[in-house]
Parts: sequence; C-alpha cells; structure tokens
Amino acid sequence: MLKLNRIKQKANYAWRVGATGFSFASFGLGGVAIGGLIAPLVKLSSADLELRKQRTQKVIKHSFKGFTEMMVKLGIMTYTVEGLDKLQHSQQELVIANHPTLIDVVVLIGLMEQANCVVKQALWSNPFTKGPVQSAGYILNAGSEQFIQDCVQKLQQDHAASLLIFPEGTRTAKGEQLNDFQRGAANIALRAGVPIRPVLISCTPSTLTKNEKWYHIPEQPFHIHVKVLDAIRVEDVLDDVTVNPKNVRQLNQQLQWFFNQELSLNEQSC
Repeated sequence: MLKLNRIKQKANYAWRVGATGFSFASFGLGGVAIGGLIAPLVKLSSADLELRKQRTQKVIKHSFKGFTEMMVKLGIMTYTVEGLDKLQHSQQELVIANHPTLIDVVVLIGLMEQANCVVKQALWSNPFTKGPVQSAGYILNAGSEQFIQDCVQKLQQDHAASLLIFPEGTRTAKGEQLNDFQRGAANIALRAGVPIRPVLISCTPSTLTKNEKWYHIPEQPFHIHVKVLDAIRVEDVLDDVTVNPKNVRQLNQQLQWFFNQELSLNEQSC
C-alpha cells in the first residue's frame, strides 16, 4: 500500500511538472497571439488611442484570468481572495503588493476590473510579452524622473484605472524577508495624491520565487492567498504631504513597516 502511494505521488508530481511546462508555453504563445494578432485588430477598431489601450487591457485581464483558472484545473495550484470587491472596484488608486512568486502580476490583473501596470525592461523587450504590454499602454520602469511623471499622469486622468506596482522591484527570495522597498511607489503616491491600496500575497508551499526555475515545483499543488486591505491615504501617514525627498523616504519606510507587520500577522493567523 505504501509503495502504491509513492507511485501515485511520483505520477502526480510528474504530471504537475509537465502541466507547469505546458502552462508557461501557453503563456508565451498567448503573449505572441495578443501582440501579433489581437492588438492589431484592436488598433483597427478605433482611432482613439486611449480606448485602444483600455480594450487591450481588457483582453489581457481576461487572458490572465483564464491562465490562472487553467493552472487550477490542471491541478498545479489553488487560490483564494479576501476583499475581492475592493480590488474589482479599485479606481485611481496606487495598488501595491509584495512579490513572492512569478505569477503574482498574472493573478492580480486577472482579478482587477481594469489596471495599468508598471513593467520592467525584461518584459518590455521580451518577444513573448512586449506586444501586449506596449499595446496596453503599460509603463516601463526605467528608474527615471520621466517614469515617475508618466505614472502620476496616468493616475490623475479622469476615471483612470488603478496602477499596479510591486515596491520590492523583484521577487522575494525563498525563505527571505521582503526586499527593501524602492522609493518609486512612495514618490508616485505623494505626487499623485491618490489612495494607496495594499495587497498581501502569500504562497504555500513557496514556489516560483527569485532564482527558482519553473520546474522546481513543490511536492504538492501550491496555494496563493490574496488579501486586499483597506486603502491608505497619504495624509493619514504623513503630517506633511509636500513632495520632497524627506517625505518620500518617510512614506516609503512607513509602507515597508506596514507590509512587514501585516505579513507577520498573516503568517501567525495561518
């Protein structure tokens, strides 16, 4: 009986390795299809640039939602969401989240009604992802003053979608604490004067972290838990909301402390 159970476990593991490889191959092909086929069709659908970006964002949202559900059906993962309505109705907010896994952005954008997103250079130039992210009007994180201005401008547009950013800048390493927050998110929130919507993400068992290969999967399906918290107003955190390096630094420190505290409490309650 014990031998039979081991055989079943090995077979299940082999299935999930294969299914994971299939999922990531599908993701890459989907990116090519959106960039090479769907985005040009969207471009022909309207002369309004902003409307075309919004439509492409909708396509990406539904694609990411479908990708997440496919991984669930394949037995690779499960997920739960607390406070989903807060995320679905998020508008003109700076949504910030910790970054424990490779698919955090896929799960979150699939849950949001519509979202702008900050992307790093690797995704901006990757042949599988550059078509969708550029057609959707996502913002390249070039670490420059222009990048900050572009984010602020996006958030201050009438009826703008919320902007998703990961303050760590990269995934958390396995078994490590949060990376130090980069100051971009605090800088954007202070300049734009918009609410900050914190989102906590946990993954059990840990997988798809920084420096882990896609095939380094855990012995059992992983579970992602998304917890959407109440929005934070900058004026409730800082006595002085003047845009200057000191206040940006203080806001960044407060956000890092807040996430560390909340993640610690979240782990204790699990």
